[in-house]
Amino acid sequence: MKFKTTELIEPLVALGALLLLCLIVFSILKPFLAASLWAAILVLSTWHPYLFLVKKLNGRRASAAILLLVILCLFLLLPALYAASDFARVGVAFIGEVKTGFEAGWPALPDWLSHLPLIGVPINEFWQGLGSQDEATMSMIRSLIGPAAQWALLVASQIGSSIVVMLMSLFIAFFIYLDGEHIRDWVKGFLERIAGERSVHLFAVSVVSTKGVVYGFLGTAIVQAMLSLLAYLIAGVPNAVSLGFASFILALLPGGPVLLGLPAAAWLYHQGEIGWAIFMASWMLLVVSSADNVIKPLLIGKGSNLPFILILFGVLGGAIAFGMLGVFIGPVLLTVFYEIARSWILFPSTLPPAATINPVDDASTAE
Repeated sequence: MKFKTTELIEPLVALGALLLLCLIVFSILKPFLAASLWAAILVLSTWHPYLFLVKKLNGRRASAAILLLVILCLFLLLPALYAASDFARVGVAFIGEVKTGFEAGWPALPDWLSHLPLIGVPINEFWQGLGSQDEATMSMIRSLIGPAAQWALLVASQIGSSIVVMLMSLFIAFFIYLDGEHIRDWVKGFLERIAGERSVHLFAVSVVSTKGVVYGFLGTAIVQAMLSLLAYLIAGVPNAVSLGFASFILALLPGGPVLLGLPAAAWLYHQGEIGWAIFMASWMLLVVSSADNVIKPLLIGKGSNLPFILILFGVLGGAIAFGMLGVFIGPVLLTVFYEIARSWILFPSTLPPAATINPVDDASTAE
């Protein structure tokens, strides 16, 4: 069977025009991609509270959206701003203390530091060379000033851009709340075009996976941060609130808060507070770490077992792709992809037995 040239060229031209249009649209929307993804995750995770507020406010959807966004803004932004200002204040105070200490002469390193195995002697030699302004040491310091300054500027710009993206995502979320049902119909129609009859199940898998990972990661992070904050307050560690917020961020990685708690225990030990140091180390290793293994499975559910390597890729890759907010966006997107692929490949005809998913557990409950 022969085809006419026009019968082949016209579909190819149409396909090329469609791909070109998609590329143009993507280039236009690319600056807003991270904010839009985070907004969609927020709306999907808080859809039922939003409907509750709509009901309480007699159907005033805009008022309900504004009220919920104000609550989210207070929950997300205020701790970040407080921690940033607290860390800045501590940094300024630390620089002042160092300057005051050096005015009396070049201090010696603590004995415990200079006697550390393998690294104690080189550290002490470097410190003494720095105090005597040894030419080789000062040359190395000058070579590190530029990269260190660039790194500090990069971190500051990332923090600032993340706050801007978060504010933008709250703005976008307002309109998603208002048009949630319409957007749901678009997504369902798109999935139906791709997956046919399986689209309803795949849509349910994506919704449940998104909610599960958000509730699981954020819920576990909140609990671990509160437990860490309690330990810092009881043990008398300075800047306990800011350290608690830092524990919330580190809790996205398995065992993350321990990376902050053990140095705090070491600080307590060198302050002579041996009992509190033992308490801090034990609390972090036995209580805070175990919360990750208990709370997260309860919130996410046993039907979602994202491998650790994908969690790590999600956090690190998300941060590289979308900035600091990517530590939340990355694991969510990877979990959704993992669960859809798992359902589609391993269970081509039915849903996986472990995934007890209600197909109507989505935005359709708005009606």
